[in-house]
Amino acid sequence: MIAVPATQSVVCNLCASDDAKLIARQNGFRIVRCRRCKLVYVNPRPAFDRLLPLYADYHARDGDDEASWDRLMSRIFLESARVLSGSRYGSGRGRLLDVGCGFGSFVAAMRDRGWEAEGVDPSPVAVAAAVKKGCPVRLGTLEGLHNEGGAFGALTMFYVLEHLPDPMGALGKALELLAPGGTLLIRVPHTTPIVRLLAPLGLGGSLYDPPFHLYDFAPAVLRRMLQRAGFVDVRTFPGKPTVPTRLGPRVASAFFGALAGAIHTATRGAVLLPGVSKTTIARKPSD
Repeated sequence: MIAVPATQSVVCNLCASDDAKLIARQNGFRIVRCRRCKLVYVNPRPAFDRLLPLYADYHARDGDDEASWDRLMSRIFLESARVLSGSRYGSGRGRLLDVGCGFGSFVAAMRDRGWEAEGVDPSPVAVAAAVKKGCPVRLGTLEGLHNEGGAFGALTMFYVLEHLPDPMGALGKALELLAPGGTLLIRVPHTTPIVRLLAPLGLGGSLYDPPFHLYDFAPAVLRRMLQRAGFVDVRTFPGKPTVPTRLGPRVASAFFGALAGAIHTATRGAVLLPGVSKTTIARKPSD
C-alpha cells in the first residue's frame, strides 16, 4: 500500500453528480463509477498539491529509466508524429506542446520533423534530462501555462489525463492554448474491462494504479468530455501498442494491440476492443 496524505471526497468531474457505485478497491483506494455519466474515478483521493511531489521520481518507478521509457512509447510516438504531420489533422508544421513530456523524446522527434515543439512536465528529474539533450522543456503543469509566443497548432498528452485532478479543466485549458483548427491528441488507458475480466480469478488487483491514476476513460465517456469542453471532430482508434521491458507484458501488449487494430479495421472503425489503451484526436473549431 502506498503511503499518501489524508484524502478528500470529490464529485464526478464530467457531470458533477455525487451518485457513484463502488467497482473496485486497489492500493487502499476506492474506485467508483458515476451512475449518471459512467466516468470511473478514485474517490476519495489525496489533494493534488500533496500528490505532486510523488511525481518527482515517477519515471524511475520499478527501475525504469530514459531508455525503457523511450522503448515503451516508441511505436506510439512514431504513429502520432505521422498523424500530426499529415494533412488531415494539421498543416504538418507549427507550434506543438507535449504536456507531461517526460524525458522529451516526443518533443525531440517532432522538432526533427520541423515542428516548433516544446514540453512541460512536473518531474524535475525528467525535465533536467530533457534540457540536457537540448529539448525546450519547462518544469510545471498544464494549468500554469499561457499562450506565450502565440497559440499552438497541436497539443499532445500521452498517458497524462488520467493523472490530473480536473480532466475537464485540463481539456478546457488545452482548448484555450490551441489555435483555431488546432489538434489535440490524447492517449489514455481503459482499465475497467480488464479488471472486470480478471477479478473472478483474483488478478488485476493494482491495475488502476491509484493514487497515480485518478481516472479511467471509456471512449464514449472521453468523447462526451471533449465535446463538452468545446472540441469537435472527435475520433478514437486503438493506435500502436506500448513496448514494455518485461517479456510477458510485451507479448500481451503486442497481441492485444494487434487484435484491437484488426477488429477496428475489419469493422471500419465501428468497434473498439475494450480494455486496451487508445488514442483520441479532436480539433478546436475554426473561427
